[in-house]
Amino acid sequence: MKDDYKTVASNIRIERKFKKCKFITSIKNVKTVQEAERFINQVAEDFSDATHNVSAFKVGLADQAITRCSDDGEPAGSSGPPALQALEGRGITNVVVVVTRYFGGIKHGVGGLIRAYGNSVREAIKEAGIEKRVKYLKFSVAISYELLGEVINYLEGSSGQVKNVEYKADGVEVIGMVKPSFFNSLTAKIKEATKGESEIEIKGDEF
Repeated sequence: MKDDYKTVASNIRIERKFKKCKFITSIKNVKTVQEAERFINQVAEDFSDATHNVSAFKVGLADQAITRCSDDGEPAGSSGPPALQALEGRGITNVVVVVTRYFGGIKHGVGGLIRAYGNSVREAIKEAGIEKRVKYLKFSVAISYELLGEVINYLEGSSGQVKNVEYKADGVEVIGMVKPSFFNSLTAKIKEATKGESEIEIKGDEF
């Protein structure tokens, strides 16, 4: 399971002209599909008078990544797919891009559109920069009071960190963070150390 990934270092918007058409490219780092969709809708609202608002995004890691793109009225395959290919070509994820086009009177043709949209995204990525980020799994461990110190030692000894400890009437709940590649071995150690008397639940991802 992969722990790190590459994404854009900053959220930016750039403007370029190709054959008298204005292309405005908005690119943003996101963590979820819902966040990507909200961004696409917001840009479409910001530029509601544009000829097209072409979009693409990739969210997630490795074979669990979700990708989508839209030609938004451009000829099929001429805009959304080239935008997505530009993202994937740089090996980045957790990123969404919208390329807004204002028609300037000169038709590009399918080949011209493929180049214009692909180049727009590549230029935006170059301007935004690329950085490496680390993914962590957030999880909880429900245990008895006397096992608290042992669980914390295991967690911190496995490249993890304790986010919070919640004391309850019937025990303790430890909220921890750990890199995905360490999760299975860590939870196996905790189960063994507590003789199965622990309840472990994944709470989600953090980056």
